[in-house]
Amino acid sequence: MEDTTRSPDPAFEGALAALGAGPAALSADEKRALDDAGYVVFRSVVDPAWLKALRADCDGWRGDGEGGMAQGGNQQIARLGERQGALLRALQWPRLLAAAWHVLRRPFALGAVAWRCPRQGLGQQGLHMDWSTQGDPGAFHVVTALWYLDEVTPDNGPTRLVPGSHKLRRRPPKDLADPSSRHPQEITVQAGAGSVLVFNGHLWHSGTRNRSGAPRCALQCGFVAREHRGMSCTVVDEASGMPPAARHVLGLTG
Repeated sequence: MEDTTRSPDPAFEGALAALGAGPAALSADEKRALDDAGYVVFRSVVDPAWLKALRADCDGWRGDGEGGMAQGGNQQIARLGERQGALLRALQWPRLLAAAWHVLRRPFALGAVAWRCPRQGLGQQGLHMDWSTQGDPGAFHVVTALWYLDEVTPDNGPTRLVPGSHKLRRRPPKDLADPSSRHPQEITVQAGAGSVLVFNGHLWHSGTRNRSGAPRCALQCGFVAREHRGMSCTVVDEASGMPPAARHVLGLTG
């Protein structure tokens, strides 16, 4: 049966190009990392002013003082407007959109957007995928990104990944759903503040426990293949000032 999800879409690809997210936005090594390992880390790509603004957007969910992490832990953002300019800039960052296109290879839409701020002793998860088994089994359906607002160390809850596991196209075995379980090939991602981790949502991954209590806040956003856009629960209002090309690529209306 012909795979209609991979049909060319000149309008979508034109909008990507208008945003600077065409094929040249990623290096050959970055594309290879997404294909082979299932993830790529863009290190220290957020300039200091942008990082400061992202942290300000996160205020209220992020503890900067002696009190430690914000009490809320994780907070999903339901509506984004002009007040969150730094966050909106992140959602339309060309290299992020280019990575989503490279993995999905067809039009996509913005999925959920959330702040993730694990407090001391929390954050541990079992290995999992960000996708169920629905949809074309020969295609990838979701891409996830984490914008790190703090330095990620071995002790403050780094993301763990099993490189190459996206190629298996199935969920981890049930025993790996236990947060205390370990996979022999798993790694953890350490990165400086202002770095961005982008991974194929079919990759086996999880959060880890924040043992030190040091801040490890991140902005998480997802992109889903356009045929699944009904799963998106994020709304960006018209007052955001987001350009038409970005609204088209992110699948936003109203």
